[in-house]
Amino acid sequence: PKQTHVALQWKHSSPLIACCFDPKGRFVITSGEDYQLHRWEIPSGKKTAWPAHESWIRDIAFLPDGETFITAGSDDTIVFWPAADAKPKPIRTIKAHKGWIRHISVSPDGKTFATGGNDRLVKLWNSADGKLIREFAGHKLDVYSTLIHPDGKTLLSGDQGGEIFQW
Repeated sequence: PKQTHVALQWKHSSPLIACCFDPKGRFVITSGEDYQLHRWEIPSGKKTAWPAHESWIRDIAFLPDGETFITAGSDDTIVFWPAADAKPKPIRTIKAHKGWIRHISVSPDGKTFATGGNDRLVKLWNSADGKLIREFAGHKLDVYSTLIHPDGKTLLSGDQGGEIFQW
């Protein structure tokens, strides 16, 4: 702890909501209350910013290859983005939930991902084409977190009231 120090420091243009490293360690992607995404190159700190959703971006998750990431917005949508493009444009946009999407988790093999939101649903998606695989209902309150087990066969979700479901 005595050798801990600030190595790099960057400033997002508004209060920060989410951030995520890419799996290759090239970038940090951040979102804030300005509806924008910021990509910070490591270690130079070079910033690329662009408007991304029509509301706050609640979560960011990379696919394992590091070339694509997914954002979840308070605007009912998930958006697939190219990680390294000079001027990122959406690859795919999906109306995924009714209400805020609070969390994304990607399976270890990258073939699927899960989302949870204020509609109290958990959804499992195909990462390759963005198609819905299955919907899970049962939460009585908004879903705040999802987690896919390393074996890819079990999904956990947690809600606003602290209840955890294993699917």
